[in-house]
Amino acid sequence: MHSAQDMTDVAVYRRALTYFLQDRVRIAALVVMIAVSVSVGLLEAWPLAVLVDSVLSSEPKGNWIHSYFLAVLPKDKPGQIAGLVAIGLGLQLVGYAAWMGRMMINYYLNYRGTTRVRFDLFTKLQNLGLTYHRSRPQGDSIYRLTTDAFGPWGIVDVVIGTSVAAVTLTVMTIILFSRNVSLTLAAFTVAPLMIWSNWRFGVRIHKRALDSKQIDADLTAHIQQAMARIPLAQAFRREAFEFRRFSGAVGRSVEALLSLNWQEQLYPLARDGILSVGGAIILGYGGWLVYRDQFLVPVADGMTVGTLLIFIDYLRKLWDPLKWLSEFFAKVRIFEAASRRVFHVLDQPEAVVDTPAARWISSKPRTLTLDRVSFYYGSGKQILTDVSATIRPREMVAFVGASGAGKSTLLSLMLRFYDPTSGALRLDGVDFRNLRLEALRAHFALVAQDSLVLPATIAENLAYGRQNATRADIERAAEDAGAAEFIHPLPDGYETVLAEGGANLSGGQRQRIAIARALLSDAPFLVLDEPTSALDPEQERRLIETLHRLKGSRTIILVTHRLESVVDCDCIFVMSKGQIVERGAHDALISSGGAFSKARRRAEAAE
Repeated sequence: MHSAQDMTDVAVYRRALTYFLQDRVRIAALVVMIAVSVSVGLLEAWPLAVLVDSVLSSEPKGNWIHSYFLAVLPKDKPGQIAGLVAIGLGLQLVGYAAWMGRMMINYYLNYRGTTRVRFDLFTKLQNLGLTYHRSRPQGDSIYRLTTDAFGPWGIVDVVIGTSVAAVTLTVMTIILFSRNVSLTLAAFTVAPLMIWSNWRFGVRIHKRALDSKQIDADLTAHIQQAMARIPLAQAFRREAFEFRRFSGAVGRSVEALLSLNWQEQLYPLARDGILSVGGAIILGYGGWLVYRDQFLVPVADGMTVGTLLIFIDYLRKLWDPLKWLSEFFAKVRIFEAASRRVFHVLDQPEAVVDTPAARWISSKPRTLTLDRVSFYYGSGKQILTDVSATIRPREMVAFVGASGAGKSTLLSLMLRFYDPTSGALRLDGVDFRNLRLEALRAHFALVAQDSLVLPATIAENLAYGRQNATRADIERAAEDAGAAEFIHPLPDGYETVLAEGGANLSGGQRQRIAIARALLSDAPFLVLDEPTSALDPEQERRLIETLHRLKGSRTIILVTHRLESVVDCDCIFVMSKGQIVERGAHDALISSGGAFSKARRRAEAAE
């Protein structure tokens, strides 16, 4: 599949339309409403024309259309007048009803189609790997989900409006040509100027729309980041600096929007000026034709007042579809730009996907094997080299080393956020790549370095990974994780609502909430990434006690640089520069006098 940036305009429009094909019945109803609306619009002026030329005139000048109207009316003049009034009123009411029907169907198609776009986009963002998300601000994804997702509907809306305009313009043109060729041609004298203005402004609006959308996405990302930095700004008295940064981002957004708005307003100014000149020409020329054919040199089939009224009404309605047609590219470019941004994400390759042969396995204790695993990122920098290890069920192991040793990358491979460049990770001898991703990740419960706490109740936070958990299950997990001791004294206990990011909890409490959540998931492997890095000594001691209680009930994998946390581990893997340089139990490593022993002595000396 070509990337969204390489797609032709027509390909983008077709792809946008696919999000609305499921609503074929409503689309068919919309076509009916449009047909009714167009027909009513064509007939609205005829009752007045019949009244002027055939009912009130001493010498009726009507044609076959007049005859159809008069055929359903009484023979007397008062009855004909009343009948034409009723027909005109009925046409107005039917027109309003058809218009309302069109709008409601439009709303429905908009909401349904845009929801599908958002579902696809959200699912894709969930499936994209860490490389994608770490290379882009969150605000960019938020903007695409909230704003750019309307792009496909915008294209459909413009296509529908332009199609209606094309049908209306075609029928009106045929009728006008049948009434007076020269006056109809006068109506189209402005067409070349309209085409020129459409091309001229369409290109400019497209470029400025793309620029504006990118700057708006950057602003959304800046706001999201600025909100996260508020405590830091307050602590270091940097409020003024942050305001200047925010002001600059807002200023760039306003400048881009104004640049776009200028083009959006200059275009209709040029267009309406052209149309006004054309309207003046037609009104003057049509008035002269009536004067000539009815007063100077009367002719039987000449221009009449009623026909001029039809012309004036049609010309008034003619400009609207003509605007739709002339503005098509200018309007659709804005929504095309948004759609391309959506499709660009949808076309991103996923770093990790299930192969057709991938199989499902049940979640239970298994042996995890790292078989000569190597990994490097796209830049080519080698992160892991020939890493081999075996972790048996219910063992407690640790991967230790300085920052940059490759520990976190190894953790990402265990959760299959990435696939190794060479070598393999296996569960009970089965390569990760031959397992269904969902089944594989069900084996692992992650306690991240920055424990994410949801703005929900404690019970809802704990049950996030197991929605069918009972209250007894929740309380048992909290007890095992050592979280119950601070939950029970709270006024609302497990129903206490936590603040965004767990701001009303200490670091240790957030960590124990995360451990309880992991335990409740029933995953055989409990993976902890730098679990003590943000804890004070007392909180660290409590966490180590918690892990000691859990030892033997789960396979526990610690990824840490805090050597004090790994004393009770069955096996410690010491990493340096992407390789395992030592392995063994704590006491054996201390006795060997190697890298771990030296690091341990340095840590003790620093204390």
